[in-house]
Amino acid sequence: MMKPLLLVVALGLGGCQSLASYDPLGRDVASPLPEACQWAAEGDAKARVRAVADALEAQGYRIEQTEVALGLVSAERTQAQPGLGAVDRPPWGRSGFWGYYGMGSRHGYSLGYSQRFGGDPVRLQRVSVVAVEDIVRVTRDSRVVDVDGYLIDARPDNSAAFCAALHDDIDARMREESTS
Repeated sequence: MMKPLLLVVALGLGGCQSLASYDPLGRDVASPLPEACQWAAEGDAKARVRAVADALEAQGYRIEQTEVALGLVSAERTQAQPGLGAVDRPPWGRSGFWGYYGMGSRHGYSLGYSQRFGGDPVRLQRVSVVAVEDIVRVTRDSRVVDVDGYLIDARPDNSAAFCAALHDDIDARMREESTS
């Protein structure tokens, strides 16, 4: 009688484990880049850096840094994320419609209060394109931060579709520059 009961319990618990939901943040950060995010570097390095910068700016990115010797272009863009403000916050401090308040102590007691009216979380996407050893590599990451600086989400965002479209745009811009 005990063995069948243990078998039923083991199968029941095993079934619950196999139905566990997918964790998008559990993705392996050290996983290799998609093939579309790496390609052979062709043409002049200076022209390539200019084409990369122009292609990223056309997608709404702001160029942060360029270095022709490394073939490096770093860029970022921000986008408001309406509706993502309903997240679990840290247990310190309280918030509500009437503002934020808290108490603290440093050589005595103090009371603080601030009011803010609205504001949506922001998605910050960063892209780096670098050409080393005649290979162009594209990496992209994404963070979502609320207006108070609380991190909602952070992950690598190396999409094969993004890289392929960027590669096509860079190649088109380099061909256009070489014919003019």
